[in-house]
Amino acid sequence: MGIIIKIAKAELRSLFYSPIAWFLTVVFFVVCGIQFVNPIVVYSRIQDVMLQSDPKWIGFDDIAGLSFNMFSGVYGKVVENLYLFLPLLTMGVINREIQSGSIKMLYSSPVRTREIVLGKYLGLMGFNMVLLVSIALLLLTGWFSIINADYKAFLSALLAIFLLSNTYAAIGLFLSSLTSYQILAGVLTFAVFFALKAVQWLWQDYDFFRDLTWFLSISNRTEQMLGGMITTRDVAYFLLIIAMFLSFACIRLKSTQESRSWRVSFFRYAGVSLLVLMLGYFSSRPGYVGYLDVTTRKTNTLHPATQAVIKELDGSPLKVTLYTNLLGKNARTGFPNMRNPYIWHFWESMRRFYPNIDLKYEYYYDFKDGDSSALKTFNAKDIHEVADKVAEILDVRLSLFKKPEEIRKQIDLSKEEYGLVMLLEYKGKRTYLRTYQDDRVWPDQNHISGSIRRLARDTVPAMLFTTGHYERNPYKFGERDYGPHTRNIASRNALVNKGVDADTVSLLHSDIPDSTDILVVADPRSALDTVEQRKILAYLESGKDAILYAEPGKQQMLNPILNTIGVNADNGVIVTENLHNQPHYMMATMTPNAHYMALEQTMFDYQVYKKDLGVVYQVGTANLSFRETNGFKAEPIFKFKGNNKTWIETGIFVADSAAPVFSKAEGDVQKDEYITAIKLIRKINNREQRIIVTGDGEFMTSLRQDGGNFGNGGYSWLLDNEYPVYHNTPKPKDTFLRIGKHQAKILWFSYVYILPGLILLSGTVILTRRKRK
Repeated sequence: MGIIIKIAKAELRSLFYSPIAWFLTVVFFVVCGIQFVNPIVVYSRIQDVMLQSDPKWIGFDDIAGLSFNMFSGVYGKVVENLYLFLPLLTMGVINREIQSGSIKMLYSSPVRTREIVLGKYLGLMGFNMVLLVSIALLLLTGWFSIINADYKAFLSALLAIFLLSNTYAAIGLFLSSLTSYQILAGVLTFAVFFALKAVQWLWQDYDFFRDLTWFLSISNRTEQMLGGMITTRDVAYFLLIIAMFLSFACIRLKSTQESRSWRVSFFRYAGVSLLVLMLGYFSSRPGYVGYLDVTTRKTNTLHPATQAVIKELDGSPLKVTLYTNLLGKNARTGFPNMRNPYIWHFWESMRRFYPNIDLKYEYYYDFKDGDSSALKTFNAKDIHEVADKVAEILDVRLSLFKKPEEIRKQIDLSKEEYGLVMLLEYKGKRTYLRTYQDDRVWPDQNHISGSIRRLARDTVPAMLFTTGHYERNPYKFGERDYGPHTRNIASRNALVNKGVDADTVSLLHSDIPDSTDILVVADPRSALDTVEQRKILAYLESGKDAILYAEPGKQQMLNPILNTIGVNADNGVIVTENLHNQPHYMMATMTPNAHYMALEQTMFDYQVYKKDLGVVYQVGTANLSFRETNGFKAEPIFKFKGNNKTWIETGIFVADSAAPVFSKAEGDVQKDEYITAIKLIRKINNREQRIIVTGDGEFMTSLRQDGGNFGNGGYSWLLDNEYPVYHNTPKPKDTFLRIGKHQAKILWFSYVYILPGLILLSGTVILTRRKRK
């Protein structure tokens, strides 16, 4: 070990007696200084302006926090540009000894080849530590500049950069041993670094090469660590690559001392390569990877609620088949060349907690029967000709894709609109996990949780909407219907994608099934028959949960039922003097009680921070009056304060006519407070019965943002908050800077001019003194 340290000291001394090392240090510091300090300058300027405008400004209220937002892009640029610096440093590490002849002295001395290589490499690591200190100084500045900065994430980023720089150093050391020409070694090192960055996208269409090239790629290995997630797979990768190239260097130097056939060296290289690939393969297998999420809020880890859902599985195999339609939505995302991002960016977080996931792939082309749009677009005679042209446009082999008649024998994907979809199979049960046509494409944790619960549980929550009186319908997607937030498989917000089914029932012809979890009576436009009323009342008397959407002008349709539970939808419609909208456009405030019904984001924020009450947009709403009866406890959940410009218009109201005028003589009513939605609770049959009544059904349509801040909270409350599964996280605490724009400017000047100048001056003095000696 002593010899290795001596060689390392000599190498480090040699580096810093070279102008190149000082030049690289100064340039690296300037480049990193500009990248790191610029965000501090920008954010400090914004903060000063915002605090001057509003002393109560809440800070940079972003889900990621300042620690990530300010530097995440900077990390990427540092990692991206790091390979530009090190070849100039490593190109002469070994061949300098060869050119000067000193390598012969080393060979003739009692120094082993591995000691030479390790000593040289340790010297390079020392120089990398100098570069790392530069970045550490900048991150330390960021830590002092940000209040409640996530310092552990900074340390994770430093580890990533350190491992990457040392990996580059090992590669450069080996390449410097291949030739006696330093310039050639430098060019060759640049080329290899570039190849290792680009290799991840080579031959990704072919199974044989896909995992090999993905493993060899170095460009994406720092991604998770830069975000605060340290995995044994990534650390093992860097250590294995370092060990491999150091071994290559030893083999190379050993071959120059021996008069053996080239085959000996070849088999040595092959043996090391094979061993590294095997170890790399086993170190990245699901169930054998260790994870450490160092972020304060554990943003890289599945939410505890999602983890709890996964625990409902008993360890049996979960088979996931990704169906990719060449002619469907999101086709590119499912192609073979995107398989590794699909595995490692989407499924890895799941496999961490449930390794027994078997991923399969099916490729096909098909579209709906009778759909001629693609034929017209490509002027094609049949679907096969369309597929051939699309495959040519997307540069993918048509032979990968099954024909329509083949895939239809295997599975019916017509209800999934022939899009990119995952079929989950577990212990004989099947369900779909869908993708979406937006920037994220892949489903969220609440969609995964909903699909898993469909497989793990014996029953699926069922909402039943009454029909037969022109009610709002879960199967329709029109302006007044509820399909967008219930059964629209293309919507992230739809309950069907979160594990909840919705159906309809005509109470004139059928009874309410015992399996019904929520009965929904949504704004009937004609009077309910006596038989229908009796069935609904019997359902409510049995202690089951329901939601009843009333509507002004049609209060009489639901009041016979509402009155039995102590609620009345008052006559008339609430209006206000509205400058920019029609008079029946209202914005109701959610009460504090409403915020504790579920974990919709606004509700969660109020529960944690006790501020910012949510709102819902109502267009034509009746006021609700109530009294507690039959054991029910009633609480308002939507309301707004009254004033002299707001009243209940009891006469004939026409929205697009002249503005209404308050007339007490004509029966108009002004109140101090208007209640537009209530919840009712009572204990019955050893359970808590829950009912929601609203004076408006319009607020749950897509035109009104599917319930606004209330969202699916009402349905969640009625389902005992088991569906949908929410994965809210607390807001970041690092939302303010400690410094202002003036201090930030001083930092910028110091890191871009003063400190680099001092480093340059130090280097000049050392090199001058060295030259004099």
